[in-house]
Amino acid sequence: MTRNSNAAVRLNGYYPLILTGILAVSYVVYPSRVWLVLLCAVGGLTALGYYWAVQMARHVSIRRDLRFGWVQVGDRLEEQFTLVNHSWLPVLWAEVGDESSLPGYRVDRIASSGGPDTIRWVTEAECTRRGVFTLGPWSLHIEDPFGFFSVRVLHDEAEVIVVYPPVVHLPEIALPRGLVTGPSRARRRAIESTTDASQTRFYQPSDPLRLIHWPSTAHRGDLIVRELDTLVSGDLWIVLDLDRAVQVGQEEESTEEYGVILAASLADKTLHQNLAVGLIAHGAELAFVPLGRGKGQMWHILQALATVQAGGTKRLVEVLHSVRQNLGQGTTVLVITPSCDPEWLGALLPLIRRGIAPTVVLLDPESFSSPASERTGVAQAMRERLAEAGIATHVIHQGYSFRYVVSPKRRGHWDFKVTPLGRAVLVRHPGEEAR
Repeated sequence: MTRNSNAAVRLNGYYPLILTGILAVSYVVYPSRVWLVLLCAVGGLTALGYYWAVQMARHVSIRRDLRFGWVQVGDRLEEQFTLVNHSWLPVLWAEVGDESSLPGYRVDRIASSGGPDTIRWVTEAECTRRGVFTLGPWSLHIEDPFGFFSVRVLHDEAEVIVVYPPVVHLPEIALPRGLVTGPSRARRRAIESTTDASQTRFYQPSDPLRLIHWPSTAHRGDLIVRELDTLVSGDLWIVLDLDRAVQVGQEEESTEEYGVILAASLADKTLHQNLAVGLIAHGAELAFVPLGRGKGQMWHILQALATVQAGGTKRLVEVLHSVRQNLGQGTTVLVITPSCDPEWLGALLPLIRRGIAPTVVLLDPESFSSPASERTGVAQAMRERLAEAGIATHVIHQGYSFRYVVSPKRRGHWDFKVTPLGRAVLVRHPGEEAR
């Protein structure tokens, strides 16, 4: 960001003027060459200091430039500061102050330069937390060599930067049935015609004649029809539970952050298989990303996950009931939750009867809040209930070692282009070259 701001010269204290006044009175009352020399010296230094400060205010400028506008957790944020001095007087002391909200990022610095001269320096910090942050407001503070006057340049503007959650290698999660390629069978009659038929049954008046299975009809002597199977589409809905009441842990080592990382990573992996992915996360606010494919869809999902926060009072069972109508026939659903309340299991069973394939990633809440000796195994008990219902489950414990898909040291940056209609299209993924 380039800044051209007005600077004001301020007197740091009244002691130079007071001292000048005292010397002037002393010279008048007790005329002496000593008082005259001191008066000229103090007055001259004060005038020189003021002139120096005015030169700094008129001829010294500073700007800061952000290298990348999009970063992920683990990336290093880099900014370049450029201090330009067009005056023939040197800048002996210049302090840069900053009020950026990015955790762990400090740009406070004291610099100096000759005149005329240009100096540059780079500040950097590792992004450790996802979210939307600001760089600035910030200021430049310069003083004359005697400390009589100061110049303060305030930059009230702040640049917004988004830190996206990281994409990591997934653990051995049993992905939903819809993620396999080719036709697959489900134990439910198809709403739409498919080419799969796993069983036959007796003819009913509403059945079309084209479904009659003539070999079985000839063998049994009654009209027999094929019962078509549901063709699972492979479209994946990720449901992230952000109910504040069930979250445990602190900051990066919390169920909230683990859930966000897993959601981002699963979306990335699925989209790379050219399948559609959608996101539903209900916390402090509802984050809803419709089904979509391609690189641009990953940008929308990361943008949503960068800002979601646990909160609200809506439980997972209520979320599953409210979004049931959004889940199309044959889609797959992956639920990420730390809740071991069996009540929400009842909300998954109707989805199975509709031909929707669910999978659960269960964040073991006890591992985030209790030592191993005090754990009761509630996550394992919940996993057994889900297994009895035929729902694949994977349990994640605190301390799981997430490995970045692309090392932050090798990671590039996000490149986007904007279409004439104003739509942002992802051109380059940070880890595209390293995959």
